[in-house]
Amino acid sequence: MRAGLIAAAATAGVLIGLGSAHHAAMRPLNSVAHILIGSRAYYMEGVDPIVTPLGVVAHVLSIVIWGILLATVTRTLGGVRLYGAALAFAGFTWLVDLRLLPERLRPGFESGLSAAEIATVYLVLALSLAWGLDRERRVA
Repeated sequence: MRAGLIAAAATAGVLIGLGSAHHAAMRPLNSVAHILIGSRAYYMEGVDPIVTPLGVVAHVLSIVIWGILLATVTRTLGGVRLYGAALAFAGFTWLVDLRLLPERLRPGFESGLSAAEIATVYLVLALSLAWGLDRERRVA
């Protein structure tokens, strides 16, 4: 769970950074709230007292769930093998999130980002999950 929280923070930071590059800092993170409140979330460019917390909660929960799943399937891996598995896993999450899920359940941030920016989000997801899991396993 800790690795998922690390990855949620890292990917949220990337989403806000990419939003800033588009002059709408919170839009990618707010867009995640579309799962809970519908299309209104796509139009919120700044901090909104309802949309932003819902987007953050939905984002954190989804990343923590992905992190728990990765931790389960890689429980014996560490080091370079864990990072390789995490990269493959991020590809799997991309496939599920953006190709297999119905639009209503997709992350939402993809609506305003380029393919390269989306790839960056999933790369950060992989690296931050692997780093968090590797760190936990070295301490344990």
